[in-house]
Amino acid sequence: MARLLGLGATRVDIGQRDVPWDVLADPEGNEFCVLRPGHPGVLADSGLVAICLDVAEEDRYAQWAFWQSQADWHAVEFHDWGVPLRRSPANAVSLVMGPPAAPKEARSRLRLEVTQPDWEPGEFHDAAGNQYYVTA
Repeated sequence: MARLLGLGATRVDIGQRDVPWDVLADPEGNEFCVLRPGHPGVLADSGLVAICLDVAEEDRYAQWAFWQSQADWHAVEFHDWGVPLRRSPANAVSLVMGPPAAPKEARSRLRLEVTQPDWEPGEFHDAAGNQYYVTA
């Protein structure tokens, strides 16, 4: 956490209330979450552990089914705050389908790229309207 703050991140309040992670913003104002040590979602000592996509509660099943069919990542847990998916249960990185803190009003700031050699390259939208890109 100290390293991120030293690099220019700032703490922000997006209405997260009492959660086991900290919400920061990069110098451009893009929010991101940092899981605290001991959080059950952390399967690695350091580095990237989760990529979060905003998903309204009513769209969670469609979003989970979409990413499972497209990327072959599977739900490893179900929580009221979201659903983490992993390539395998032991994989350190998860794709989290979580509740949006605010309604989506613009393009996703996260640029998720999927490499699939047999798919047509380009920009697409997942079940919740988040943009993702296919590269060959």
